[in-house]
Amino acid sequence: MDETIGTLSERRLRTAGFAALAFVVVLWLGVSALAVSRQGTWPDEAAYILKSWWYVSGAVRPYSAEDATWYQPLIYYVIGLWQWMVGHGVIASRSDTVLITAINIGLLAGLLRRLNCGIWPIVFAIIVFALTEDSVFYFSSATPYAFAICLQLIALHLMLTMRGNAGYALAIALGVVLTMIYFVRINLVSFIALSLAIVWVRAGRDRWRVYAFAAGIFVATWLSLAWLWGQRFVYVSLWFPIVTDWLSRAGVMPYPHAMSLSQQLLMQGVPSRSLPELLSYMFGPDMMLNWLVAHHVVPLAAAVFALGVLVFRRSPNRGWIATFLAAYLFLLLFHHFGAQSYCPICIQGYANYFNYFGALAGALALSGWSGPPRRKAPGGPVAAGAVAAALVLASLQSWYLSGSNRLPSIRNQASALPSEVRRIGAALKGHLPANSLVGLVSMDPRIPLALADADARISPVALSLTSFYRKLNDNLTAEQKAVATAEIAELSLWTDSTAENWMRNDYEFLLVQRRPDRFPSWLIWAPDAPLVTRGLAKCFERIDARAFDDVTPPLSVELYRRTGRGDACVSD
Repeated sequence: MDETIGTLSERRLRTAGFAALAFVVVLWLGVSALAVSRQGTWPDEAAYILKSWWYVSGAVRPYSAEDATWYQPLIYYVIGLWQWMVGHGVIASRSDTVLITAINIGLLAGLLRRLNCGIWPIVFAIIVFALTEDSVFYFSSATPYAFAICLQLIALHLMLTMRGNAGYALAIALGVVLTMIYFVRINLVSFIALSLAIVWVRAGRDRWRVYAFAAGIFVATWLSLAWLWGQRFVYVSLWFPIVTDWLSRAGVMPYPHAMSLSQQLLMQGVPSRSLPELLSYMFGPDMMLNWLVAHHVVPLAAAVFALGVLVFRRSPNRGWIATFLAAYLFLLLFHHFGAQSYCPICIQGYANYFNYFGALAGALALSGWSGPPRRKAPGGPVAAGAVAAALVLASLQSWYLSGSNRLPSIRNQASALPSEVRRIGAALKGHLPANSLVGLVSMDPRIPLALADADARISPVALSLTSFYRKLNDNLTAEQKAVATAEIAELSLWTDSTAENWMRNDYEFLLVQRRPDRFPSWLIWAPDAPLVTRGLAKCFERIDARAFDDVTPPLSVELYRRTGRGDACVSD
């Protein structure tokens, strides 16, 4: 009788778990649909949307003097091929990522099932992975996050298949996936290193077969792309902060003078610190609370829960819980330390590449919480409580993420970005001939998207003006200035002399952003900078001015047509 009651109770719990799973998936799908159509954007996403279509359509050649690209190539072609099939607008480009995230949810659930997790821990993992403010935002944008996670999850599935051996097919498959991971984002070399460590344990004596195939596939792929795209690809595809600068100075890398004889003013706010000062800043309350916990409290809480179960309770899958926790901690620290030289707060974004490890560890811990290993599903109160707590915590995180570090998410956007882009593009289209090249005095990512919608062309360097600006070092000789300037131009970066050439000759039209007016004081290609003010007065006439007060944030622009060329445009 007791066994019958227990079986009936377990069936009801399992049925309730499937209902919870359906609810969570539908909730994720609805929120993602809203995000795709309404959330804001930022320069990186705008660049991915535009460059992906440029590369696939042949409008721009990657790793050229026009566009050195500066990121690994694979994600552009993933998004670009999707755009070729369904369209290259904002919504069409973002829908690719949502589809990949759906695949990721399936891969995550499948991995947990292979580790004998029941339905309730899987529901918990999906909430932790896909229903936080940051995960909805980044997994509904045209960026590499979802695709990078997809490849990582596939790699984990392949490594889980290894049980003391690895056949040729498995070794080749993992080699292909790890190579793809590298050519999505170079910082994912950290995951590749972690994978090779897991292979050492899982593949037994066949580990050398896996290593040999992985190395061979990577080298063959890299050499083929280097032959296709040349030395700019060589430079960018091997670019690591500090390491590349040192190799360039040693003469091993091409373009040895571009970085060593210039500086990126955007990074002036990153002070040089001693090790104790660096650690105090990295793990101080501002960084930890405002840039890590505020954005990632849900997966961090799942990881802490998993650590508690690991320490205080014997449960199944202890080895995998420890592995996923160690991986999560290692990857967070690797990226937090690595970003200090160029973007101290970037752990906020980078953590999204690896939060799924917190979800996996938390789900495995929840699965083992209820007692004997033979039970695959935790007790009803524990399971329901964990799922409810995850949903509540995710909601609170979204609600309180409203300060200076907030995301331009669906909650913070007063109007839908894709419709904003169409409105702005339609307003500009009547003044611009089709396929005309337009110069941008702008930092707002909505403007290049709107110009593309208006069938105008923009230079790739205009997509990240502040990031691509290089100021020559003081006290350089004339020869050093000439060499550094030439190399900077080869890498599609820009200097003062580049901006002067833009003003002298390069654009038939200039679009100037007036609002938002947050331009760095050092930026010489800015609306109120002397070079631009003087050039507009002498060599351009204003043909239109538009204000869009109901968009978020309010935007106003002016469109100018060139009336003169030459040194008169830059001289006093």
